Amino acid sequence: MADSETDLRQILWEEQHMNQEIKIAVCDDLAEDRENITRLLSEYTDKNNLYVKIEEFSSGEAFLSSDTSVYSLVFMDIFMSGMNGMETAKKLISRNSRVQIVFGSTSTEFAAEAFDIEALHYMVKPVRKEKLFHILDRFFDSVYSLRTVNVKVGRLEESIYISDILYAEADGKRAKIHTKKGVIDASMSMADLEEVLPANEFCRPIRWALVSMREIVAMPTDILKLSDKTEIPISRLKRKEIQDAFANYSWRSTRRRMRGGIL
Repeated sequence: MADSETDLRQILWEEQHMNQEIKIAVCDDLAEDRENITRLLSEYTDKNNLYVKIEEFSSGEAFLSSDTSVYSLVFMDIFMSGMNGMETAKKLISRNSRVQIVFGSTSTEFAAEAFDIEALHYMVKPVRKEKLFHILDRFFDSVYSLRTVNVKVGRLEESIYISDILYAEADGKRAKIHTKKGVIDASMSMADLEEVLPANEFCRPIRWALVSMREIVAMPTDILKLSDKTEIPISRLKRKEIQDAFANYSWRSTRRRMRGGIL
């Protein structure tokens, strides 16, 4: 029953917080190369349950004639007929300074120029799956480090970064949220707070505490040691559950960071 409740809570959280569509553009004059990148992007996003829309463009001119402000990530071929990828990218950045660009080319001729405009990466073709996935790991790690959650504070709602939360503790019928910037007295219960946080990133080691697994630095037998030196006890009946949850979280984090390698 506990596992099914956790799964349901995670699904509800994803529907509420993750279904914010991220738009990715693939700009390449070779249909085969566009299809290859699009196929790999779809495989990655499907595997990681990400809500993404991918659009293809066969030239820089066609891409710039679209609403470029909507794209968060663009895969840009360097050598295209008409306007080349570097020229296209510079025009793009003048319109959308927050966009991340990954260049692709059969040579490294433009690599230095690409990094001068702070490109996310420069891929040498042919594009390999493990290399592309590593780039996507970096991009989505950055995107989701900016995730926020709205919590009730008095009669208002306050938006806080999920990555800033250390732990929360029960304070009567309300939750006291300890963050890296201070303590927030939320006008909501621990159960309500737990529902809006990602289940696979937080654990409940004891009835009165909710802990970010990102902030756990050590786990002796009966306590969690956090990055700010706080120690949270683990209920005897929950030790195996918490150990397994943290092991799974650590494995997922390590896998994402180690995948790929030097590009």
